[in-house]
Formats: sequence, C-alpha cells, structure tokens
Amino acid sequence: MALQLKSLKLYLLLLPLALLGCQEQQQEEKGLATTHPELAEEIAEDSVEVPYTDTTSAKLYDRYRITTEEFQTNSTYKVQETYTGKLAPLNESSHPDTRLYRTMLDKGLEEGVNFAGKYTVVSIGCGTACQQHYIIDRETGKVTDKVQSSMGAKYNTDSRLFILTPPDSAVNYKECNGCEPQAYVLESGKLIKVN
Repeated sequence: MALQLKSLKLYLLLLPLALLGCQEQQQEEKGLATTHPELAEEIAEDSVEVPYTDTTSAKLYDRYRITTEEFQTNSTYKVQETYTGKLAPLNESSHPDTRLYRTMLDKGLEEGVNFAGKYTVVSIGCGTACQQHYIIDRETGKVTDKVQSSMGAKYNTDSRLFILTPPDSAVNYKECNGCEPQAYVLESGKLIKVN
C-alpha cells in the first residue's frame, strides 16, 4: 500500500509538468508572427525587393552568350553523318571510372548517339555544382574522354562542339570561380580547347 501511495504521489507530481510541457509546445507551433504583430504585418505585405543589379555580370553573360552562339553557328564543327549501326555496350576496360559508375553509364548509354555523330555524352553528378561528362564512342563502347564542369554542358548530335558550363543569365560571373563557359572541339575522340 505504501508503494502504491508513493507511486501515486510521483504521478501527481509529474502530471502538471507534462501538461505544462504540452502547452509550451502548442505555443511554439503557432509561429513567430503570432507573438510579434509587427512582424505579422510585414509578412502580410509583399515586400520582396532585389537589393541591387549587377551590370558587370549581365555584360559578361552577354559576352559569353554571343561568343557561344558564334561557335555554335560555325559550320567548321558540323558533323556530316550520324552513326546508325549497332550501338556497342560500355567497354569497362577503357577508363578507370567505368567500373565505379557502370550502372549510371549504362543508363546514360540508353539515350543513343547525342554528340558529334557517333558519341554519347553521359553526365554524372559528383557533388554540389559538379558534373563529370563521359564521352563514349558508340562504335567501340570505349570512354574516349572525360571532363568536369561546375554548371553542366551543351552539345549536339550534329556538331563536334562541346560547351562546358554554358552561359546562364542567373549566374553571377563576377563571383563564381570556374563558371566561365569554355568551348571544346572533339578531335579523334578527345576534347581540344578552342581559343
């Protein structure tokens, strides 16, 4: 009996603490605006403003865009024929990364030829703002080259031109290291930088 009375006293002592804890949690769930009326009024107004405009970045974007368009319209990089034969599977001995990324590379190869008439580019993420681009010859299945970018790549089936980190109007080029677009041309399965 004494043990039951002791347990009951402990229960009665802990019950108010539990109720108080639940009430505090309910108040927290209401949000900050309910306890600060001035903040609630400010949140209710649509007050989103752009703090500044960076004309330097816009000018750089325009320069990169124009240069990229000049490369893309240059007939020097055009491919005359697209490979239509049997597509070779991935040659796992052609590059050290093929075993590590086999599943992703095989999945990317399902797209078929997507670059320079007979190649498939497979892009694989390697972290925040990081992509690895594998260039695979579809006649042999060999990985012929690999490049890394911070903001993607642009390429076409009918061109040997490969733009690493293509121009993007949302990028602040003044502050983003490694974001400058770079043009490459595919020569014998290897990317050569265009000056």
